[in-house]
Amino acid sequence: MKEQMSETYEELIAGNVTALSKKIESLPIHEACEVFYLLKAERASEVFPYLSKETQKSLILHFKNDFVGKLVEYLFTDDIQELLEEDEAVYSKILENASPLKRRQLKVQATFKENSAGALMSMDFVEISEDDTAFIAMNKIKSQEKIAEIISYCYVTNEQHHLIGTISMREILVAPENAMIKDLMNTDIISVDIDDDQEIVSNQISKYDLEAIPVVDKQHHILGIITIDDILDIIEQETTEDIQRMGGITPTEGSYLMMPIKEIVKSRIVWLLILLISATFSGAIISANDHISVKLPTLLIFMPMLMGTAGNAGSQSSAMVIRGIIVDNLAIRHFYTILKKELLNSIVLGFILCVVNILRIVIFMPNIEIGVALLVSITIWIIVIIANLIGGLLPLIATQLKIDPTSMSGPVLTTLCDAISLIIYFALATLYLGGML
Repeated sequence: MKEQMSETYEELIAGNVTALSKKIESLPIHEACEVFYLLKAERASEVFPYLSKETQKSLILHFKNDFVGKLVEYLFTDDIQELLEEDEAVYSKILENASPLKRRQLKVQATFKENSAGALMSMDFVEISEDDTAFIAMNKIKSQEKIAEIISYCYVTNEQHHLIGTISMREILVAPENAMIKDLMNTDIISVDIDDDQEIVSNQISKYDLEAIPVVDKQHHILGIITIDDILDIIEQETTEDIQRMGGITPTEGSYLMMPIKEIVKSRIVWLLILLISATFSGAIISANDHISVKLPTLLIFMPMLMGTAGNAGSQSSAMVIRGIIVDNLAIRHFYTILKKELLNSIVLGFILCVVNILRIVIFMPNIEIGVALLVSITIWIIVIIANLIGGLLPLIATQLKIDPTSMSGPVLTTLCDAISLIIYFALATLYLGGML
């Protein structure tokens, strides 16, 4: 029976890494362990990162101690570090079975700030000397091929371990064997500081179209590298957080399908309560102007539309500026440029909406007085201008105050625009009733 199962597992492990990882995910945990034992540690380290975090944790806890030690030696430090943050039992088992060198690397990496370059980096990279020849450098690449996360780029250091240059494996391959690395290397180095936030790292790799970026300390010693696959994970994480914040949700981790109801409620309730309380302001504005509503009851028909238009206009400009902050590095120095741009485009947008709204009311609501149609339409024009300015400048101000700009583009912006649109609406209605409009 055991031989039959072994033959089944042998067939299973014959597939590629992606297919194999999918099959392992569907197996009971004891069978998944057996498959990994057949794979051996080196091949297992290729498959392991493709599994879900839950499966990885479960496997580590069920693996034999000696196998954990072998597996950890082949895994890259950044992949292991993600597991160490997940569970105390997993943390203990990995460190207890890791080699002294690997354990020291992991403990050092754990001291760096969360979401910093130091916490994200892999310490597995190809390092060569400026005094190496192309022949010696190629032999070093071959010797480090199994432990390095990438070999397409090598990092050149001096005797003090300072990063002084980079060179691609292609450049080494095509160079004469006796050519010196210091004569071939690129000294225009793009790097990130160990304390830099992950967004800075992401922006640098994206801006310079890099496959990997070195991480250095204040003295410019190279400590590790961050690869493009890690950046894709960061982009996914940051995008998820931004979407959640813009929707008034406290950022959460993990799959929606696997998330407990308690966590979902916890992530949403804060902003819902804030919006519920902030609605008091809108209610207070309406109550304070109920005498206008009594004299001109048709005003009430258009209030939802005006509040919705203001919120949507503000959200549009906010989304554009937030993208500019992320992609184009917009900062407070661009305040007047953004002010001018948003003012001009909102005047045009507001005018178009104003004209269309007059026609809409005249055609579809003939019982509404033309004066009221003008009042509502002029209000739209004004609130679009103001909402666009607020939506465009608020993220910029938030960035200057070290606040995530996306947190200002959802409920905060909507609530602010709602209140302002009502104030303007009733102010213009007062002028209209007084014969001044």
